[in-house]
Amino acid sequence: MNASPLPHRGQANADNQNNWNRPTRDFSQPAEREALPPSQWAGRKLDYREEEKRRKEEEAAKALKAIEEQKKQAEAAKRAEQAQVNASKQVLQNAIDANNHGYALGRAGRWNEAIAQHELACKLDPSNKQFRTNLSAARVGYGQVRLAQKDYSGAAHLFRKALTAAHDNAMAAKLLSEAIQRAGLDPTLAENRLGIGDQLAASGDLDGAMIEYQQAMQLDPGARTYVKMGDMSMRYGQATNALNWYRQAVVKDTNYGPAHRQLGLIYMMQKDYTSAAASLRKAVILDAKDNAAGLALIDIWRKQVSMNPELAENHLGLAGAFQLTGDYQSAAGEYLQVEQLDPGNARLAPGRESLARAMKHTTAEKHRAAAEVFISQGLAKDALSEISQAVNVEPRNARYQFLMGEALESGGDIQGALRAYHTSVLIDPQNNQEAAARMRDLQNRSNSSGTNNSPQPQSQNNAAETKRPKALYEGTGTGTGTGSASPASAGQNANTNTPFTGSFRTHDDSQSSMGGNLMQNPNSSVQRLENSAASQSETRPEPRQSQSQNKDSQTQATLKACDEMEMRRDFQGAANLLKEALNNNLQNADIHHRLGLTLLNSGQLAESVSELRIASALNPSNKVFSADLARALNIHKRSMTTEPVASPVGGAGQ
Repeated sequence: MNASPLPHRGQANADNQNNWNRPTRDFSQPAEREALPPSQWAGRKLDYREEEKRRKEEEAAKALKAIEEQKKQAEAAKRAEQAQVNASKQVLQNAIDANNHGYALGRAGRWNEAIAQHELACKLDPSNKQFRTNLSAARVGYGQVRLAQKDYSGAAHLFRKALTAAHDNAMAAKLLSEAIQRAGLDPTLAENRLGIGDQLAASGDLDGAMIEYQQAMQLDPGARTYVKMGDMSMRYGQATNALNWYRQAVVKDTNYGPAHRQLGLIYMMQKDYTSAAASLRKAVILDAKDNAAGLALIDIWRKQVSMNPELAENHLGLAGAFQLTGDYQSAAGEYLQVEQLDPGNARLAPGRESLARAMKHTTAEKHRAAAEVFISQGLAKDALSEISQAVNVEPRNARYQFLMGEALESGGDIQGALRAYHTSVLIDPQNNQEAAARMRDLQNRSNSSGTNNSPQPQSQNNAAETKRPKALYEGTGTGTGTGSASPASAGQNANTNTPFTGSFRTHDDSQSSMGGNLMQNPNSSVQRLENSAASQSETRPEPRQSQSQNKDSQTQATLKACDEMEMRRDFQGAANLLKEALNNNLQNADIHHRLGLTLLNSGQLAESVSELRIASALNPSNKVFSADLARALNIHKRSMTTEPVASPVGGAGQ
């Protein structure tokens, strides 16, 4: 405490006399720093405490930054949502403004501008039903103006557009019918509406075509209308909806070929080739001129052959496809391939027999077409020559027998014409009203002229019998002119109706033998059958007692032989024997009845129904005949309505 104070500047100034020489420093000027020596801590690694501290600081900074980023995004999303809401409100407001503007324009009669504004409103707000209603009303208003101006086509177009906007616009539908009627068509006929729809679809107006098809659907919901609706669904790319339409068309009418064709084409798109082949086959059977179905069916089987050319079943399928489409040469080539691959194939022989019948039927059809031309030209002799050749190939074809009657009638052979018409009625009693009418007309003319043209007993008509083969009188031969056949040859041709038992139905046996009558109508009038039997009794010659007894004995012998064959399960042989017996006695009801039962047992339902019908027509009082006919009709109906189970394409025999 008694030490002297430390020296300081003031003291130094005061003590200059004491020679204090401490240097003075000017702190107003920056002093030069001396470089520090390098630190020993430079570049050292942080210890764990410092590293943990640094990591926590970085995480805190990142979390703070993320929170700030989320806030920014939330604010941006909120702004965007608000902008979208504002834009939606603006769109709705614009739609309302356009609708209101269109309404004002419509009140002023400016229909084009009004329709444009209503269309804009519907485009801005498609879910607004009122906007669509207003658009439909505007189009109706403009259509009424065009209708008053006698622009029926333009008016109808506007009415269809109105129905497109609002399907429940009854005024538009009514005015559309009126426009069509003023244009010269009956709008109540579904056929007319379908035709208009086809024209609109061809021109690219799919909406208008759909409206017409829908109107046709209300008038006549038939198979054709369902197919049209399915076609429109396909144009809009709705394959599933189209498939449902086509299936409903098949349910409506199982014999409508286009429905089966379209089903087959959809199945092909779905790669369901088994179902496609079955549907396309039905389509070609129902309409041999359906080229689209035929080509598609051939394409399916060609693919199967290319995938497995060593499988005989694939060649059989392709042969059937060729045969159905009329390419008999290619079909024969495929059967030859089957013979080389599998000579013992059970379907080879029936297939070739079916091909032979199909070729004969084609030949007969050519003669039939030529005969129709000659009849229309009044060339009775040439017509008789052609139709005789057709009857020679298919003596039990009702249509050919009818044309034979026309040719004979044109040539003045009234007796022969009566017999041909009568034979046609016997073969197809349910669908030969025209032949029955011709018979009655010829008989009335004969009675009024006082001449007797009814058939005479054999002993009294030898002259006529020498001019015309006996087969004509029995309904199984041909007639005068070139190509006439003897009863024996006609019987041989009649006995070649062996059914095709393969998976493909290559030729409709019932059609070739019964004139294309696939399904008979079980609800036909019994009175017509009685009239047929009565006319038969009028035109049939009165046989002698010895001839009747001889025929009865022959019938009993034939039936006994059939019993023996059927005991051996030889139903086809029994059927052939009965057909031969019918060649000499076509009007024997017992043989027709027995043949019908034999064919029923062998599975030939269509021919069985036809034979039982003839038996009932010849003897309508026989309750056994009518009961067996009813049973066969029931079985046939079930077989036609039940969908067969298709085997996999190319899978048989594997």
